[in-house]
Amino acid sequence: MKKALFVLLATAFVFGAAQVLVMDQAGREVLVPAHPTRIASAFGVATAYLYPLISGERIVAARYLGIPDHPLSRAVMFRIDPAYLDKALGGEVTAEELVARKVDLVFAGLKHKDLAALLEEVGIPTVLIGPETFEAVKEATLLIGQALGEEAKAQELVAFYQEILDRISAATAEIAAEARPKVLVVGTAPLRAASGTMYQSRMVELAGGIPVTQGLPGSWQNVNIEQVLIWNPDVIIIVPYSPVEPTELLRDPIWAAVEAVKSGRVYKMPQLLFSWDTPIPESVLGILWMAELFHPGLVPLDLAATIRHFYQEFYRCELSAEELSTLFGR
Repeated sequence: MKKALFVLLATAFVFGAAQVLVMDQAGREVLVPAHPTRIASAFGVATAYLYPLISGERIVAARYLGIPDHPLSRAVMFRIDPAYLDKALGGEVTAEELVARKVDLVFAGLKHKDLAALLEEVGIPTVLIGPETFEAVKEATLLIGQALGEEAKAQELVAFYQEILDRISAATAEIAAEARPKVLVVGTAPLRAASGTMYQSRMVELAGGIPVTQGLPGSWQNVNIEQVLIWNPDVIIIVPYSPVEPTELLRDPIWAAVEAVKSGRVYKMPQLLFSWDTPIPESVLGILWMAELFHPGLVPLDLAATIRHFYQEFYRCELSAEELSTLFGR
């Protein structure tokens, strides 16, 4: 979808209130309040876009899908938004509960078109996002920034995201194919793999690896151990929200012949708040983490310093050295 679709289209006055017309990532024209103050996210991915752009006071309801139930994560999230637990929405978000919270703008995913239609009937605008590529993440950021009236902050976030992508790409672009590790990204079960079309596979490629599932279509796919043995990945990355732990694969005799297991290169991606493997601006931290695993010292960026900068600049939250050590299990 072209960037032009996400520019400010018009400003109107309806019932005396200023509104802004935007086009969302479902191709829908949506009139949103020019200065929304009671904002909701019915989509966990969208929530990860809101907090870098606005303070928690403007968010009255949200999905916090995937934020770890860990003392460190809870402490950091409380610093960012002390009331976030009271705002948490359940698994199936309903129009009724959003109306009850008196929201004036909702962000949701492409799968929430029915919810958006119901909310439209009661006068609550819903902006749908569906980022699955680097370009779509930037478009979603600018779109959400425009809908929130926070264009400048959205541009800053996109600039940071693009700068890190560019610096990683510049460092890994000339790596020969034979020097790139074959990588399997594991989801919520040992034999559930990220397909070759998913955002996780684009992350692996930019970080200087080769996704072994590059010919596999669709979304998350269930595979068998025979297929894994054929792929024979050099590195296995387990997504942070998975119940699977590296020791589970390293100690399983069924996996013993896999190169990544033989060499001990099975890792679980760290997570502080939102998951680094999802299509959000913060995912550049996950790409940088991957690049350091695949090619230590190649990218001229310090991961810990980059994380601290992101949290300070966009979450307005200072991370201590001790918290970073806890994040990496040191």
